[in-house]
Amino acid sequence: MSALSRRQFLTATLTGLAATGVVACGRNGGHPAATAASGAPGSSASTDGTSTAATDTGADKPTSAPKAKAVSGAAASGERRLVLIEMTGGNDGMSTLVPYGMARYHDLRSRTAIDAKDVLSLNDHVGVHKLLKPLQSRGLAIVAGIGTPNPDGSHFAMVDRWWKGDLRGDKSLGTGFLGRLADSIGDPGARAVALSIGSGSHPALLSKKAATLSIPRADVADALVGATADDKARFAFQQALAEMAVESSTDAPGLVLARRGNRDAVRFATTLHGLPDKEVGGYPGGTLSDGLRLTARLLAADPGIRIVHIPMGVDFDTHDDNPGRYPGLLENFANSVNAFLADIGHRGLSDQVLVATTSEFGRTAKDNGSSGLDHGTASCVLLAGPVKPGLHGEHPSLTKLDADGQLIATIGFDAYYAAIAQDWFGVPATE
Repeated sequence: MSALSRRQFLTATLTGLAATGVVACGRNGGHPAATAASGAPGSSASTDGTSTAATDTGADKPTSAPKAKAVSGAAASGERRLVLIEMTGGNDGMSTLVPYGMARYHDLRSRTAIDAKDVLSLNDHVGVHKLLKPLQSRGLAIVAGIGTPNPDGSHFAMVDRWWKGDLRGDKSLGTGFLGRLADSIGDPGARAVALSIGSGSHPALLSKKAATLSIPRADVADALVGATADDKARFAFQQALAEMAVESSTDAPGLVLARRGNRDAVRFATTLHGLPDKEVGGYPGGTLSDGLRLTARLLAADPGIRIVHIPMGVDFDTHDDNPGRYPGLLENFANSVNAFLADIGHRGLSDQVLVATTSEFGRTAKDNGSSGLDHGTASCVLLAGPVKPGLHGEHPSLTKLDADGQLIATIGFDAYYAAIAQDWFGVPATE
């Protein structure tokens, strides 16, 4: 194949995949050896939840981890799956885990404080918002004080850190945290080890060897597979796409990667196309709900899928009217996850699936003149499934704020990631 036709081929391939929405995220071909050993966190969480120094990787040590493990599971490690929900825009940890018993809370949030009657108490100081009751009834774990030692107020900077697993934002990592995790736990022959639903090619899923994919929704599979000869245009496109996925010994390295991306997309589209229609009802609707409904069907049908990432598709960036906007966001989250847990329970997967959350940062300790909350620092994360219910970690002080009047994190998010890697999947965090 000539250099010109290679370029034409690559252009046609990428254009075709972009049109269908099924995009390969992984197999970026490697990353520097110095970062390959360290993975996301620079330290690993020991089995008792305390942090232990890693081998000499040059990465950051996490801030202290909770003493008790929030994550525990009955399923064999090779059967465990992770569903990571991204609460896009910066979820307010103090509206999720409410410090209702701290006197300073009501001083800082004269316009947005949540009344004690709307809180499900965990102790005399903090409790969860009452809208999380469906999840608390199932057993909800809350990790308080998650953040970074050098926070940045930019959405772009902070999501990049979370996606890469880069606590301080100073590492040159060629992969994402979920991609590295997929490399460690996945079957190299799986159609997809990690999947992002509702996004384009996602940086968090960039991997070295595992197949990782992104899809916007389930019906995109129809564009890639399943056409009959009667549908001439779609059939011809699908035939050509299948041929483009066949590797040749004469292919240049870049073309090999493109072909493998095609192959992964087509193979996974076949899985999507063949999913049984049977599903459990009760989902409330919306982007998260739709993503979780599809996730339950996929996890039941394809044991090779170990990680699913779902951006919520709504905006937690509540600069104004937090009291009016936040309850709807949290209620949709709680009801969607509750329906998902019921669904996977019906399918016999409850002991295999851990649900966890991320968000790039919390909101400001003090509310603003618009009854809103601006970009903050520390927040909390939630875990459901095979977990030790209750509060883990330490809520940030409301009296000892940083120089900008922001909450000071008590746990680095790398310790949280280390717990998921080690306590749930059995993978040393340094890998």
